[in-house]
Amino acid sequence: MHIRSRRIVASLAVGLLGVFGLQAGITQAQAKPPTATTPKRVMIVVVDALSREIVKKYGMTTVQGLMDSGVNSPKGYLGHLGSVTVVTHNVLTTGVLPKHMGWTDDGYRDVDGVIGAPGGIWIPSDLTKDQMFALQTHAGHPKLADYLHTGRPGTHVYTVSPKRYAAWAYGGPTADSIITFGSTVTCPDGKKYRATDGVNVPSYISTVCGRYYVPKLSAGAYDTGALPASLYSVGDDRYVTGHDPAHAGGDIWATDAAIDIMRNDSNWSGLFVTLPGVDKAAHMWGGVDDAGGADPMTHMKFATATADHQISRLLTELKTTDQLKDTLVVVTADHGSVAGRNFHGENPATIDYGYYNWYYGSTLDGTYLQPQAAIKPLTDTGNVALSYSDSMLRAWLTDTSPAKVKEAAALMAKMPDVSAVWVRNGNHYDRVSNIKWRKMRHGAEKSWFARHAQELVNTEAAAYGPEVIATLVENTTYSVAGDHGGIQRQTQQIPIIFAGTGLGSKDLQGAIRSVDIMPTILQAMNIPVTSPLDGRAYRLSWP
Repeated sequence: MHIRSRRIVASLAVGLLGVFGLQAGITQAQAKPPTATTPKRVMIVVVDALSREIVKKYGMTTVQGLMDSGVNSPKGYLGHLGSVTVVTHNVLTTGVLPKHMGWTDDGYRDVDGVIGAPGGIWIPSDLTKDQMFALQTHAGHPKLADYLHTGRPGTHVYTVSPKRYAAWAYGGPTADSIITFGSTVTCPDGKKYRATDGVNVPSYISTVCGRYYVPKLSAGAYDTGALPASLYSVGDDRYVTGHDPAHAGGDIWATDAAIDIMRNDSNWSGLFVTLPGVDKAAHMWGGVDDAGGADPMTHMKFATATADHQISRLLTELKTTDQLKDTLVVVTADHGSVAGRNFHGENPATIDYGYYNWYYGSTLDGTYLQPQAAIKPLTDTGNVALSYSDSMLRAWLTDTSPAKVKEAAALMAKMPDVSAVWVRNGNHYDRVSNIKWRKMRHGAEKSWFARHAQELVNTEAAAYGPEVIATLVENTTYSVAGDHGGIQRQTQQIPIIFAGTGLGSKDLQGAIRSVDIMPTILQAMNIPVTSPLDGRAYRLSWP
């Protein structure tokens, strides 16, 4: 499938620009008198794994155009750990940090017995809808959907995400409709398709074997049966566009669904959309190190062009239906991407072996007992309930006595390309090793570590989080060719852009984080905050 030529439509200039005025460092949005430009709706578009480095390298003209003419955040960053999909989608729609929101990473200790016996170890990206909703409800933080229902009574909130765990985290139990993928079915044409799933999926999307069913393929489809992509290969068209225009998947699937929603329900107030294509390509081929391959479909150049064009389509739909004037648009990412130039996972020619690099342990929703050589000194102690390794190493221990925690920390400090080791101490982490400055090859990375490492690690400090964390130097992964997870600039420096509703044009100079996006939205929409937030509201202003 060819991507049509991309451009920023000149007529979108009116209404796509933005101004940030005085930064309000507050946890409760201050109500302001309604104005002609007070947004009635909000659309949040998350481009999975989109770092600012990727935007620049691949010339994403729509995103760059919004950065140039809208409210860009050149000093913005993700602002929390774990910097992974299953965490950030909930941060965005709760305005609280992982240490308060119910889970901190793609590992979870159920200390309160919310979804099983107390102390059980789970992998959040494998949780069911009901389990995820139970964690959100137990944490007790209203979701953005709740605020929109209160501030815009009678309106509807939709979530569209090809990733199930992102959909549950993003929308939560109070979204009116969540649209994602489910099981595999055989359709009348005799072919297997991935079916739609979710909560209150509209009939125009859920039609059996209709447009929103995407082809199920063999593992390693396209050119992803070869290393390094085979570590996290393609087996259907959930995360890639595919070659069947009648059943296009990935970013086009999500965008088509969002446009169908806007055309069928004029009474929406929230539309949360995830575009997964960049993430899939980055994991398989090393992000910015991807040199292309036999089938462009799975590679970064195609994925970034596709995502960029879908953002343009969404903006064009808002403009042509006269909804842009009262819709606040947010374009951001759930994490960036670290290229694994220093790779410490196993690399066998086995499809989807990357899961064994990511996880080690026998959890209540999966068993992974093939640790990479680099972490075997730790797993050989027999004291690891779960480890999760990407561009950062985390360990949930079976015996959490001080002596055993100290033992684990000492072993992790000796692992390849570790920059420092941290041990949880109540609501923060203590650094228990020297910082390996000599391992950091660039002054900018050293400066970033000095300014942000402690802050970022502390956001994961909760009883349900890991006992020990080892941060890694830049360009290091223990998992797949390109990955998320840690404190490095590549995964933390993401775009955060506000547009729509006639905003003026002026960059935000404050260091806005993902957790600040929801309070900023609520303040712009004049919806009072009723529960404590970790995020701060940045005041938007209009000409």
